[in-house]
Amino acid sequence: MRREGSGVALLAALLGSLGSAATAVAAGDVRVAKGPYVTSVFDTGAEIRFELDQASPATLTVVRDADSTSPPRTLESADPAAMHVVRATGLQAATRYAYSVRVGHALLGEGRFATASAPGSLAPVTFLAYGDDRTDPTAHAAIARAMLQVPSAFLVNTGDMVEDGGDADAWQAFFGVEAPLLRDRPIFAAVGNHEILNDLAGSNFARYFGFPGVGGSSKLYGTQRFGLVRLFFLNGMHGWESGEERDWLERALANADAEPGVVWRIVVVHHGPWSSGPHGPNANLLDAGISDLLAAHHVDLLLSGHDHIYERGSSEGLKYLVSGGGGAPLYRIERLEPTALKAEAAYHFVEVYTTPSNVKIVARRVDGTVLDRCGFAKGDPWDCDPPRATSPSEAGALPNPRPPSRMRCSCGVGTRTVDRRAFFTTALFVALMGIRRHKAPGALR
Repeated sequence: MRREGSGVALLAALLGSLGSAATAVAAGDVRVAKGPYVTSVFDTGAEIRFELDQASPATLTVVRDADSTSPPRTLESADPAAMHVVRATGLQAATRYAYSVRVGHALLGEGRFATASAPGSLAPVTFLAYGDDRTDPTAHAAIARAMLQVPSAFLVNTGDMVEDGGDADAWQAFFGVEAPLLRDRPIFAAVGNHEILNDLAGSNFARYFGFPGVGGSSKLYGTQRFGLVRLFFLNGMHGWESGEERDWLERALANADAEPGVVWRIVVVHHGPWSSGPHGPNANLLDAGISDLLAAHHVDLLLSGHDHIYERGSSEGLKYLVSGGGGAPLYRIERLEPTALKAEAAYHFVEVYTTPSNVKIVARRVDGTVLDRCGFAKGDPWDCDPPRATSPSEAGALPNPRPPSRMRCSCGVGTRTVDRRAFFTTALFVALMGIRRHKAPGALR
């Protein structure tokens, strides 16, 4: 980074507290600005991305982890570019690899990843879901530290990773905070409204997390297979009555209906069909019948964010989680939607465990305490809830409820409401962690 000031000082403290050692390592006159990080992983390979602070060719080396007899595979990214996307193929399934990035002979960054199981394998798959980590780097860093303690095969971000997707400094701060997570765990992300505020914002999201398109282009939506799980990532911030993305989704769901070895189908979209937060349900998806389409194609779980809360629920058999507690200011839950079974305004992330027979979830607050624990078997409802109540008071409406405001996401950033009790509880924890963080060594140069 070339700009100096308080923003850089704060970021330097965050990086020091998270123990990042590979974010900006000198390589002659070239430094790595973002990454390296993994944005796709499958049974025979992975895709590694990294951005340099100036255009230069680079090399990626991949070798089986802790195996001195395995010959390394070196891949040249010969174009003198700042952003590099390197695809390593021909790897072994369910195998852990170490990777490193160099410019010339200088090591710029390194990390590890595990390839997915071979098709047909029924090995369990674990991942962490979170989102809406924009705006507050202190809260975001606290969530990142908490997630770092929980093993997982990959990460799923439900969107709104930054405050303004067109702001280069915002992206730099995101990658700085998450460097220890992204170094060793692949990340798959749904695009949020803050990543498509304008053309530059959308271009940046596609640059850093986009899905493969035609002729080497990047799209804001796509699908990812990992062992017995197939994930679909949607852009929920537009109309869905017709269009290219709807056509793609119908084809992708149909292809997955009989895909060998796929047990669980999970959809990820930033603004989901259901939420008890102030943004409320996504009318674009509901009016276009997308929830019906997902149910018809046996989707087991829908993950979303947008409202800065945690919520678990179900609608006509389609189970969902809202996970928007990754660091952005929390929203007040004024009244539960009829679809909601559990909700809380709290900074959190969600552990998702999948086996051939069931899915288990554990939602954890930033301090590690359990917010929610539940699960389900194929085609069954959530297994942790009492019979659904019949009266509004029994159903969980808060005292003196009123219909929540429905913010339209152009976005109503300035009109958000906050659950003050939950906010101050989590803010106190974050503040205490911040005191510890500023005592930590380390600086970004």
